[in-house]
Amino acid sequence: MTLEEQKQHLKDFQEKMTQILTKKGNDYANEDRLSNFKFTGAITQIKPEQSCLNLIATKVARLGNLLNGNKKPNNESISDSLLDLANYTVLLDMIISENKKSEIDKKKDQIISNLTN
Repeated sequence: MTLEEQKQHLKDFQEKMTQILTKKGNDYANEDRLSNFKFTGAITQIKPEQSCLNLIATKVARLGNLLNGNKKPNNESISDSLLDLANYTVLLDMIISENKKSEIDKKKDQIISNLTN
């Protein structure tokens, strides 16, 4: 694969990721695009990032079975699984980023509260 082919592949892959992330987010989430992970985490009493990580692990296991076996998938192609895996990774990064922002906001509120008391 040449550099130009690699760049084009990456561009096409990212466009597919964005389309799928948006469509599935519309199906699975509300205004809070991470709500599904928060909800499933609350049900199972794990953190949202662990909920997302479980889905990543399941997707990796599925890919391992498909790539190491001779079976053709009946429903979701290897390419579809790779796109989902990439999107779960992005979603996990979003969860972590949101948590960091929340911690910063809490610290700011605490500092303001201490200054006004």
